[in-house]
Amino acid sequence: MTNMNQFSKKIIDWQKNKGRNNLPWQKKSAYEVWISEIMLQQTQVETVIPYYKAFIKTFPEIKTLAESSEEQVMSLWSGLGYYSRARNIHKTAKIILNEYKGKFPQDFKNLVELPGIGPSTAGAILSLAFELPGVILDGNVKRVIARFKGITNPIDNNETQKEVKSFAEGFLPKDSFREYSQGIMDLGSLLCKPKNPICNNCPVNKNCQALRLGIQEKIPLKKTSKPKKEKKIDWLLISSKNKILLKRNDSKGIWKNLWLFPDKDILSKDNISLLEKKESLPEIIHNLSHRKLNISTVKYQIKNKDRLKIDRSSSVWVSKADSVKMGMPKPIKEIIKNYL
Repeated sequence: MTNMNQFSKKIIDWQKNKGRNNLPWQKKSAYEVWISEIMLQQTQVETVIPYYKAFIKTFPEIKTLAESSEEQVMSLWSGLGYYSRARNIHKTAKIILNEYKGKFPQDFKNLVELPGIGPSTAGAILSLAFELPGVILDGNVKRVIARFKGITNPIDNNETQKEVKSFAEGFLPKDSFREYSQGIMDLGSLLCKPKNPICNNCPVNKNCQALRLGIQEKIPLKKTSKPKKEKKIDWLLISSKNKILLKRNDSKGIWKNLWLFPDKDILSKDNISLLEKKESLPEIIHNLSHRKLNISTVKYQIKNKDRLKIDRSSSVWVSKADSVKMGMPKPIKEIIKNYL
């Protein structure tokens, strides 16, 4: 048995006994695997599970998802972040329903042509749903391979990415693709963690080059990241009796088409005399992958909301209860929850 075969066999055996075998999307349809994989991008399993359950309860099959509105999809995604993922899910559902008769393609080429499905997600669908050969290269898998092979070049270099992909392809077993893919992801999540890896319990520790050299906590190495750009955001939480004012964001960017509080543009000469300032809320710092947002919110009240001059094509007055059904970013949800 070659070293590569030993690697995959040990991981498969470990997964059956020590891995995660009770996740809600395991051993399910390609649709459910796909939804879970998209949600799990940049997001922890514990965070994803309640979102996944709510999403599948509302959209139990690809047909119901494809026939839903973007507003419905975004409302269930609200708080998960990376909202382009949700938009791509909606687009892909429509394509699969209309062009593939509601069935996921079972080949890599057609999968990666679908919006939001890259090589790693395609590999996950192939291996976890269809039990076909498929390479998964999420952060957990990359870390396991980089440490096992002792790769000391920055993991986000193009050449290193190609090297890791080549090793990942070579490690694929001849069968048990689902168990292997789940196993190597579990290994990275449960044992081969970014910090304080539990090397003594690792099924492949005897041949791990990073462990042999004592550099497991230094791998994978990343390029020195640039400081995040900061952006100041000023919102107005305007309420009238039991309703608040929300405005759909029609600008491009991460929060496109989501509902936000109005900004200072609403403070025209006519409007400002109608608003009674109540309090300034504590500043919120919201970290994105590429940017740090410093959010200031001032709470206002207005007695007669009909007198406020707003763009009624993109603005609505809603109750707190109805607002939870709308697609909005996490900071807006938190402010509504904590200060209304």
